Amino acid sequence: MTLEISKADAKRIRKHLMNAPSAPGGYAHFINAGTEKILSILEENYFQEELPEGISCFKYLEGDYGSGKTQFIHSLAERARRNNIVTSIVNISQECPFNSPLAIYKAIMSSVMPPVSNSSGREKKGIEILLTSWITKKLKELGCSPGQEIPDMARRQLEQTFTKVWYGPPDTQMASALLALGKRILDIESGAHHSTTDTDLFSWIRGEKVNSRTLRELYSLHEPTRDETAFKRLKTVFEFLRTRLGYKGFYIAFDEGTRTASFKRGSVKQKQAIENMLTMINENAEGEFEGVMFLYAATPDFRSEVIQNYQALNDRIGSNAFVPGRPLTPLIELESLNSEKITTQIGEKLLTIFSRADGVEWNPEIQTSNIEVIIQALKNVMYFEEDRVPPRHFVFQFCSLLEQQKFNQSELTVEQAVHFVETHELPESEEDE
Repeated sequence: MTLEISKADAKRIRKHLMNAPSAPGGYAHFINAGTEKILSILEENYFQEELPEGISCFKYLEGDYGSGKTQFIHSLAERARRNNIVTSIVNISQECPFNSPLAIYKAIMSSVMPPVSNSSGREKKGIEILLTSWITKKLKELGCSPGQEIPDMARRQLEQTFTKVWYGPPDTQMASALLALGKRILDIESGAHHSTTDTDLFSWIRGEKVNSRTLRELYSLHEPTRDETAFKRLKTVFEFLRTRLGYKGFYIAFDEGTRTASFKRGSVKQKQAIENMLTMINENAEGEFEGVMFLYAATPDFRSEVIQNYQALNDRIGSNAFVPGRPLTPLIELESLNSEKITTQIGEKLLTIFSRADGVEWNPEIQTSNIEVIIQALKNVMYFEEDRVPPRHFVFQFCSLLEQQKFNQSELTVEQAVHFVETHELPESEEDE
């Protein structure tokens, strides 16, 4: 599948890669290689079929540092958005330790993104952004342009989404808050001014501890989200987005599992993190999280050193990796997909990105050879003739090379490539040619 990219987006990717050789967020799919077949199978099986039917799943993504886990997560998110799937990518960190259901809830609420058709606006995240996107889209469908007065009929039609009775939500306070949020955003889009109460409402729904008499009086919101109620409220949010707003499903990815592995083995925090993962897997299987794909990404040592000590979780993830004939298998291993051929394909995509960004016509013979010798140089210097070079390390070196060869392309020998890998500078003999 060939993806067209604008010059502006190509420049953004180049800038990102020159600053940090990591997956460039929402643009990751432009340089993705080697996982297209798996991504297509996941898209067809889950985003187009099972999630819209309310069927949920859990995937465990495994790969060494630099093997492309984040790249995979963002590339799959792009597939999700094409299919009207709400996405949320959460980085496990001190701000979101996986042992806290409340922290998980808050991270998801602040990072959910509406499906979009292009790269513009992807930096806007959060539950209120998602509702605003849905309301403005519906207003546009009803012939209302931003900033214009909304006809009463159109307003009443949209208000029904947020006023009809909601029977049996998982959490009644969160249900009330979401309905109130929808009505307030519709008011704001109709010309009403933001108020302090709006800010408090947004914060309460995001999981912040808000002490507001007005929220209690207007919306009966008297209890902030806690660890004990976080997953129940998360289910309420998913149900609201699915049944009221018509989103087809949800892709929630957690990256990186090494943060959980940093907990002391057998500690209370580690046990709590494992229990949270089991809750997601078990309650997903029981249909309590309807239409949700949870994906957790970690390095191999997390499974071998931590998960194997928790039999229930180890059994659910299993040891048989995902293959085209086994799309339901939870475990996806990236190491088996990485090869020199895949790294070469990444290099070819980088040539396209840098060409679009700078208007450079690369000499295909010279740069194909340079891809090969950079890979070989990395083996010589860092990996001692191992078969695989982590894509992240190749990307850093090859992007640096392209930046220096924009105005003077030349074919490197392996010795020159080794010098470049070690110093990030081209040999003087080449620059003088």
